[in-house]
Amino acid sequence: MKIEKIVAHPISFDLGTEFWMSREPYRTASSILVQVFTDEGVVGLGQIHGRPMKEIVDILGVIEQLVVGMDALANEAVWGRIFALTTTRAGAELDRDKGQPHFGAGKRPQILAALAGIDIALWDIKGKALGLPVWRLLGGDSNQTYAYASGGYYEKGESPLKVVEEMASYVEMGYTAVKMKCGGADLKTDIARISGVRKAVGDGVKLMIDANLGYSLSEATRAIQAFEEYDIFWFEEPLQWHDSIRGLGKLAGRTRVPIAGGESQMTAWETRDLVDLCDIRYMQFDATRFGGITELIRVANYCRVHDVAFVPHHDPQIHGHVVCALENGFGVETFPNVRRDPLWDTLFSLKPEIRNSTLFLNEEPGLGFDIDWEVARRHAA
Repeated sequence: MKIEKIVAHPISFDLGTEFWMSREPYRTASSILVQVFTDEGVVGLGQIHGRPMKEIVDILGVIEQLVVGMDALANEAVWGRIFALTTTRAGAELDRDKGQPHFGAGKRPQILAALAGIDIALWDIKGKALGLPVWRLLGGDSNQTYAYASGGYYEKGESPLKVVEEMASYVEMGYTAVKMKCGGADLKTDIARISGVRKAVGDGVKLMIDANLGYSLSEATRAIQAFEEYDIFWFEEPLQWHDSIRGLGKLAGRTRVPIAGGESQMTAWETRDLVDLCDIRYMQFDATRFGGITELIRVANYCRVHDVAFVPHHDPQIHGHVVCALENGFGVETFPNVRRDPLWDTLFSLKPEIRNSTLFLNEEPGLGFDIDWEVARRHAA
């Protein structure tokens, strides 16, 4: 079964407001849908969450020329050929007008995002060709895994305490774990937000907090020491990008709260450093951003032998298959707020079910999700 062509569909939903993390806002909900067509009529579907979308789509066009004619079931071989764009002279063509990648003009994040979409589509093809859902193909015996509700942004024009009602609403939906943002307000305000949420959701609900790389080491230390009394389940991506490895290891030694992270890491090598140097307890590598399912499996297996759970960032319809299949899969992230994530509510014609804090994958061959292509056309970017 040979790869015949690759088609990309960038889409974007205007959110109509700003949902702030600690340092950056979401103004749109965007995705690049990737179709990989084969000479036997099997079509694989992948997704990318990366920026800038136009640049990634252009790179997908270059990659198409490299992989057309390759075996669509040989995901490792395809992965290696695409990854080589970041390590060999083959990648120079992508930077002809951008100067020398050695001095910062490279496109590694965008190449690895394009690789992610193709690789995910190849796993979809593999499952469809063999008549198996990917979670079974990977050796899993259950289609169910834990699901937590993610949200709690600083919404433009709204009280920072709006998060209290929001988190409580997720518990009313049946969730037993909720995640909210921190680091986007002064410490006094964030204490009020977190303490209010803990009181609203009760003692039996897991409460995670996500700083989105928002603090210096000293700021993070003060923050988590103030938050500890509210029984925080994990402290996610607390440190700013420039000190997010060794500094994170220091922070882990200053708190009893487990550290989570990995969504910003681009490769299995980078996540290895999180495991080895940071005492991280929950790994959140995102296969739709970098490297695809093939790389996520490598990350998860390294975590397994180091007693680290993995709980990927975003896209449960994709990540859920790996989480269900591997022993150290903790669960998946979901976004119940339709205003923040309209894609989950409107983009799919087929998707997993979520109820009572559990994700239920289906038995459809491949990844078991499909797109409402009319919705995708209306929101074409």
